[in-house]
Amino acid sequence: MEELKDSLEIAQAEGDKTAEAAALHGIGRIYLAEKVYDAAGDFLRQCAQVCRESGQFKGLAQALIELCDLALAQENPEKAESFLRESLLIYQDLNLPQGQARVLDRIADVALIRGDRDEAVNCCLEGLNLCRRGADKIGCIYFLEKIIPLYKLKGAIENVEACYRDLITLSEELGDRERMALGLVGLADVYERADNFNEAVPYLEMAHDIYLRLGKEKEAGLIRDHLERLLHS
Repeated sequence: MEELKDSLEIAQAEGDKTAEAAALHGIGRIYLAEKVYDAAGDFLRQCAQVCRESGQFKGLAQALIELCDLALAQENPEKAESFLRESLLIYQDLNLPQGQARVLDRIADVALIRGDRDEAVNCCLEGLNLCRRGADKIGCIYFLEKIIPLYKLKGAIENVEACYRDLITLSEELGDRERMALGLVGLADVYERADNFNEAVPYLEMAHDIYLRLGKEKEAGLIRDHLERLLHS
């Protein structure tokens, strides 16, 4: 902390706005971690102002995210979302899709805190589309795994099924066999809940075989036992 404060004094004396913003940001984050919220807000707002005035827009976007964290710590999700929305606009203006996706993920989280599942789904879908356009398969999987339980809560079974299929395909393309098996089990569960056991069985069998090849005997055994119950029910 003392080193950062020394750096801040030097930067301000020399008129180095980049170093000043970095020091303000670092001090603000430390105060935020220590739950000294008034001081955290003071330094983070100063950081945002310096970044705004000196054209450090990536720094501004990040400072706004930290201010969002502060607002959430103070149980003010509406204010938190306003900071995130401004940060999102900056990343859009800078044409930085990874930054946009990261902020959309955070906005979805805040929407869930507010109890707005529809907004959370919309933000996740925006993030998913950004990742698809950027051929970011890992990012796509991340958002799919976030959307699936939201669609389940909404009872949007067709959407759940489509998401699981996308998840399985992407996992296979990435060579992530374990995540692929989880997706197959999830897809089978969709069919089971619809009392369509004949559709569920092949996916469970594929998941069983993957777990065996991965040497995960426990997981394979659980699926095998479940298959036995399905086939003899």
